[in-house]
Amino acid sequence: MKTSIIQRPSYSALQCVMTSGEQIRAESGSMLAMDATAKIEGKMQGGIWKALKRTVLTSESFFVTTISAEKNNTEVYLAPRSTGDVEEIELKGDEYVVQGGSFLACEPGVETDSHFTGWKGFVSGEGIFMIKAKGNGKMFVSSFGAIIKKELSAGEEFLVDNGHIVAFSSKIPYKITKAGEGVMSMVTTGEGLVVHFTGPGTLYLQSRNLRSFAEQLNPFLRERNVSQGAGFLGQAFGG
Repeated sequence: MKTSIIQRPSYSALQCVMTSGEQIRAESGSMLAMDATAKIEGKMQGGIWKALKRTVLTSESFFVTTISAEKNNTEVYLAPRSTGDVEEIELKGDEYVVQGGSFLACEPGVETDSHFTGWKGFVSGEGIFMIKAKGNGKMFVSSFGAIIKKELSAGEEFLVDNGHIVAFSSKIPYKITKAGEGVMSMVTTGEGLVVHFTGPGTLYLQSRNLRSFAEQLNPFLRERNVSQGAGFLGQAFGG
């Protein structure tokens, strides 16, 4: 399968050119366009329990879309819901943790499941479940804003606001800490709790914080109703 990321960084999309028999798994609702001969179907990845965990705990959709090529040079375009970038992560038997909502697509050799980050994830304000991806193959993640790749050397310490995390190697030790010293520093700097990483390993960060952006827009938005995609069914079917 040949893949390329186009129109980056603000309006990125993933272009896939597949040979006969190849497949790609994608987040529900991410299909932008495809060859008329391609086969597309929605499946509960890993059964109903894993599908429920994905929807309720990580903000991903209940169904995972599988697109299959039935002839050579089958062209498929995928795009994330939010305005931002797409990044390819090559997994070679290793494991990554992906922020809920950032998973876009992967090859069949990559297995995904919800991942319990412990109470330190809860304390950080971003929830205690993320997505764990492991196996062999390409995985594609998306962001709100541009994606920044940061390589940490052994022993290198680095602080990241949790709302800016896209994905990171599961081998990197991390802990939740304050951005400054004391409560007054948190108030005056406008920063709260951050994730303290210690290398070695790879981090993928997004240049914008979706939660902060939503808070800015909130005073101007009306409450959406069920027909606009609110509730469980909206999440399940990518509404």
